[in-house]
Amino acid sequence: LLYGRYWYETFGLRTMPVEEVERRCSVDGLEHLDRATEAGKGIVMTLPHMGNWDAAGHWLCVRGYRMTAVAEQLASRRVFELFLRHRRALGMNIVSLSEQHVGRALVGLLAENHAVTLVADRDMTGRGVDVEMFGDVRKLPAGPAFLSLATGSPLSVCAVFTTEAGWHIKIGAPVEIERSGETRKDVEALTRVIARSFERYISEAPTDWHMFQPAWPDDERWAADASVPDMG
Repeated sequence: LLYGRYWYETFGLRTMPVEEVERRCSVDGLEHLDRATEAGKGIVMTLPHMGNWDAAGHWLCVRGYRMTAVAEQLASRRVFELFLRHRRALGMNIVSLSEQHVGRALVGLLAENHAVTLVADRDMTGRGVDVEMFGDVRKLPAGPAFLSLATGSPLSVCAVFTTEAGWHIKIGAPVEIERSGETRKDVEALTRVIARSFERYISEAPTDWHMFQPAWPDDERWAADASVPDMG
């Protein structure tokens, strides 16, 4: 039901008056984004597929933040282009994971003080970091942690929740770890902190988590018969 509401509302955002977007969105933790912007090093914002992330991105753009979203390439090029046009119309800068030198592009955008957002609750490569979530081991992408550690930009774990009025955005305080001096170990440690934050957010509103793809290794047993196309 909530995923159906996501689809209905996300395409309604393009014609929704700015005043209504403002009225329907609430936010906790905006001070973390403001401090990062004032420091001038950008911020890496990572979140799970929860609530309406398009509404959150649009709200940030309406408020004047320089916001870049990272989009995964979809199987259907036509659907992918539809989402690119839609999200750009909402004010977001979009970088595709399929682009050449995507990492370099994101580093440059952080240097330009962008908020770079990555929906990162599912590893697409098989090369992610092993983390424990909800009592079992799965993989999360290493990208958000690596990007933050490589650039010195703060990393915030965020989530979007569906409310009766609209959407509630939580922007977490910058995540810090004790650096070991070994990049791989530090990326793994930071990614495991991200996993714990995702777990807390999802536990607050399990029906808001739109995870319709295999998320744990055991899920692959039925994936071929029960897969649902990922739409972004």
